[in-house]
Amino acid sequence: MLDVFKNDQNGEVKVASPIKKISDPLQIVNPNIVKVAVDKNMNSLLFSRSVIPFHRDENIQPAYYEHIGIYAFRKDALMQFTQWAMTPLEAAEKIECLRYLENGIQLRMVETNDAGVKIDVPGDLIKAEEFLKQYNDHYSPKI
Repeated sequence: MLDVFKNDQNGEVKVASPIKKISDPLQIVNPNIVKVAVDKNMNSLLFSRSVIPFHRDENIQPAYYEHIGIYAFRKDALMQFTQWAMTPLEAAEKIECLRYLENGIQLRMVETNDAGVKIDVPGDLIKAEEFLKQYNDHYSPKI
């Protein structure tokens, strides 16, 4: 994500965040997974808990992306965010980055293959505990 800022000579990118391509139909329809639609330059167009894009034409296979929810900011963008009130879409979806979009600031999305471990709902805690156990089993010194 930091390379986005290093390579942005004009200072156009204010916020960057990772995304991961998803293909599992259960994840695509899961409202606990925030989806993001991007433009051809990987700028965010919309975030939603709903399925975006809607798959209307069966002859076309759209790309679905999960928003990972980690952010890198320029200082001024972070300071602006703290001064703005919650926006209508942000309040409806409970997705904080919509506040940027509703105030005219796009987020540069950075595709990754590793989403790490997140805990958004109780079932995620079980997955995190399993991940931690596997990590400890693999990396803990054997005595």
